[in-house]
Amino acid sequence: MMRLLQLSDLHLFADPAMRLKGIPTRETLADVLAHIDAHESDVDQFIITGDLTHDEKLETYQAVRSMLGDKVQRCRILPGNHDDRSVMRQAFPDAVAGESGPLMFSTSADGWRLIGLDSHLPGHVPGRIEPEQLEWLGGELKTHADEPTALFLHHPPIPVGVPWMDRIGLQDPEAFCGLVESSPQVKLVVCGHVHHEFSGRLGNATVFTTPSTGVQFVPAGEKPDFAADPPGYRVIEFDGGTYQTRAVRLPEVKYTPVAD
Repeated sequence: MMRLLQLSDLHLFADPAMRLKGIPTRETLADVLAHIDAHESDVDQFIITGDLTHDEKLETYQAVRSMLGDKVQRCRILPGNHDDRSVMRQAFPDAVAGESGPLMFSTSADGWRLIGLDSHLPGHVPGRIEPEQLEWLGGELKTHADEPTALFLHHPPIPVGVPWMDRIGLQDPEAFCGLVESSPQVKLVVCGHVHHEFSGRLGNATVFTTPSTGVQFVPAGEKPDFAADPPGYRVIEFDGGTYQTRAVRLPEVKYTPVAD
């Protein structure tokens, strides 16, 4: 069995005193990592699905790396809309793929194919997977058609039922969704961006989103609202051709969001 943990939407600042909507995101990340150390043993891999920073500064990525400690050696990192690919490559040369272009990966682990995708669209909040990456994904899915597959990316490719969030999800998702729908070996699609738990269907796969390690959104409404919910992460356990997953929330709310 392989145990994988997803972290998402860290939103750290270079200034340790900075808060996002009143939430000290460094402190909440520290709390999440401490909870993992105390309660989640034998973690084989970590995947961080974007928005590591809120300011895209090198010193902020370096702070994330320092807080992760030796977990970096088991990390794969993907960008979100609050990230900068080139700066991520400087800070995490061992946890991101390639020297240029999209940050994506494809690897085999415990009989599963794990594929990471880059939905970052520079200068925009919504995401997109460009044609060249879709072509690469199609090739990976065809080559490894006999392996159960999990896909990871920042932006969810299907509506999550929150009007304002659905406007800033994955743009022009039809080609991506068509690939997933025509690839029955894809069992799950794991995303960030939404800052709360969600599950929905796409072809033979379940699409999951995950709580932020920092600020939580209210899962409703026409405009963003912030929930007094604890931070969290996702655990995925792969066993043969099957998996089990759960979103984990910390047991208490230590910080309450505030309006601007």
